[in-house]
Amino acid sequence: MKVSVVIRTRDNERYFGELLENLSLQTVRPSEIIVVDNFSNSENRRMLEDRLSALMQKLRRPISRFKMIAISDSEFSHAYSTNLGIDSAENELVCLTNAHSLPTSFRWLQEGVRHFEDSRVAGVTGFFVPHKEGKIRDKLDILMYYFSQKMVLRQDWCSTINCIIRKSLWSLYPFDENLPKVIPETRKYGLEDYDWSKEMVARGYRIVVDPLFSVFHSHEKWLDELTRNTRGYFVYRRIQQKINLFERPRDSFSRVHSTRADLNPLLHE
Repeated sequence: MKVSVVIRTRDNERYFGELLENLSLQTVRPSEIIVVDNFSNSENRRMLEDRLSALMQKLRRPISRFKMIAISDSEFSHAYSTNLGIDSAENELVCLTNAHSLPTSFRWLQEGVRHFEDSRVAGVTGFFVPHKEGKIRDKLDILMYYFSQKMVLRQDWCSTINCIIRKSLWSLYPFDENLPKVIPETRKYGLEDYDWSKEMVARGYRIVVDPLFSVFHSHEKWLDELTRNTRGYFVYRRIQQKINLFERPRDSFSRVHSTRADLNPLLHE
């Protein structure tokens, strides 16, 4: 199966080169990479474009296609930046991640895409494990971290930090850019991906959580990250409870879709 990879960046490219190299060495390699530059200033954006071009040329196993999409500070939202990347993708399967996440193995994409042999699967997601600098000491640390992620992630939440979704289903229900108007807290915490997952489940599809499809992703040392995730669980639960009250199926709004519809009236049919 062919897969496009969308990488969202935000003035945070510490692992960017390692991520690109890792993607190029996957047992299932992406046919294209799309970088959506979120919130970066103009100087960093130019540096990112130059660095991206240079890094792509140095890959041991080149990836034939890559695109760069830049949006301004005022345009940014979690849902909009994600929708832009998916809209540009050439494949039915679109993998979403960000510039400071690293696949935990070279079978990462393979482990993710295999679930789509089941036509009922709308999306696949995994856990977030602390980066190597987090110095996980033993299996107990890993289990504790997985437990915190389990509380936050839940079985029906396909997180855009680390997931693969079907573009055809996204076309029917893009990530809702109007969600912060309904639930203001989502402007900071996101959860448009939780809303999307709940909508897919309501329409009869499945969200798969596979520990083998996991990434290294952390902002702090593992114990601080564990504490932050546990604390964040209660914040997320309050927002989730509000999202769970939505009547479904429902409609979502995306500027990407509305712009395309204005340009091509046939899209309204």
